[in-house]
Amino acid sequence: MDEGMNNRRRQGKSVTRQIILAFMANFSNIAPGMSIGFSAVALPVLKNLDSQQTSWFASIASLATPLGCLVCGPIADRYGRRCSIAVVNITAFLGWVIVGSAFYLQQHQYEVLLVGRFLTGLATGLCGTPAAIYMAEVASSDLRSVFTTWVSLFYAIGIFLVYLLGLILKDDWGTIALFAAVCPVIGIFFLKAFIPESPSWLVSKQRIEDAKRSVCRLHGTKNFTDEVLSEVQGLINNGGGAKKEKLYQKTIPQQVMKKMKMLMKGSFLKPYALVLTFFFFQQFTGIFAIMFYAIDIVKGAKIELDSYVTIVIIALVRLIAMVLLSFFSKYFGRRPLSLISGSGIAVSMLALGSYILATKQGLITPEQEQSLSFVPLILIMFYFFISTLGFYPIPFALASEIYPRNIRGTASGISAGSNFLLNFVIVKLYPTMVENIGAHGVFFFYGSVGLAGTFFVLFCLPETRGKSLEEIQAMFVGRKEAKTIQDKEQGVY
Repeated sequence: MDEGMNNRRRQGKSVTRQIILAFMANFSNIAPGMSIGFSAVALPVLKNLDSQQTSWFASIASLATPLGCLVCGPIADRYGRRCSIAVVNITAFLGWVIVGSAFYLQQHQYEVLLVGRFLTGLATGLCGTPAAIYMAEVASSDLRSVFTTWVSLFYAIGIFLVYLLGLILKDDWGTIALFAAVCPVIGIFFLKAFIPESPSWLVSKQRIEDAKRSVCRLHGTKNFTDEVLSEVQGLINNGGGAKKEKLYQKTIPQQVMKKMKMLMKGSFLKPYALVLTFFFFQQFTGIFAIMFYAIDIVKGAKIELDSYVTIVIIALVRLIAMVLLSFFSKYFGRRPLSLISGSGIAVSMLALGSYILATKQGLITPEQEQSLSFVPLILIMFYFFISTLGFYPIPFALASEIYPRNIRGTASGISAGSNFLLNFVIVKLYPTMVENIGAHGVFFFYGSVGLAGTFFVLFCLPETRGKSLEEIQAMFVGRKEAKTIQDKEQGVY
């Protein structure tokens, strides 16, 4: 079904209704987002941990995240989008309660913390795609590009909240964890009370009457109007009911083998190589590592302002940048934003490394350093702002649109899982890098990778804005094969 028809089917969904629905669907991402920033506020208080324990406390969440990424797609496909969002909330709630209880335990506190951190990291992986897939299926096409960035936006909200609570509560990381545990409870309430199941998923399971009722809720009506019936029929015609007899006759092993064969084809491997490379540059420019070790990095950058105040300002800057990006994405393509972002990362990190090295070698006197104390703060704020416009969210958005529909959930989960394996490596290595090459060396490394990433974007990253699914697939497998894939998705063959 073409984009124009898709738009006409969905005119009954007001912009306000879609924004409220997107807010409630993505609210479940706040608690997992808080997990990303929690180590930054807790580590300065956990002074009894040695360097190895510190690195494991910070990185074990990243080790669990790929597992969540791999299972969230199959859960969403088999049990529904609402069920997958519920699993995110339940996992995050359990994880944060365990982390909060560890605050009151004197014995085995470290081990209990690792269990809680593992579960909150698992929740971070689980929440990577359900809300994005849900909004892609229920939103109008003109707003879809905005809502695909909201996963990162609500991560940013979670990071801002945990840094703000760290500023207010200081040493009481147990209460911070219990505050975080409240968010999944609210998320479950939103899910049960206000969020209908995806009509597209219901149609794919032959639950046509349920799909009609779901569309009614999305349109804000109780009647099966012509518009509601037209949308449901459009979903059926678009492949929702294709090959149902054949599908249900297949055993689970047969379905797994079919999926594995799809993942061995160029339609997956070529875009996966592109997305994985972009994720490499995202991680090794320090975007996530700096969030995990924010206070230590602020001190290493020689920022004179209170560390907790500084990271709250930084998180607020990132949040503002994410809000701006949600609007910029309607007007600018992936390439321009990524080029600006990569260039800015390179400039800010190389400049910050140079400043720290100059102070270390005495090229900047203590008097000059005092008068220039604003320089590292401006550079690191600029780094967070500019990275959030491109290198932080765009790889995730790219992974949600670049794969064929019949493997998109699984492929996106594999991509996100691979990304967080890279995240585990860079977060685990950070203390070792500081010990061996110093804070200035770490910033030089991040800046150099940012420069290389900019050239990667310039020469390798295709522009996907404004292109149809067939056009995007044709970039990797050729137009004829892309058309064949699309026809199979729609049940033509």
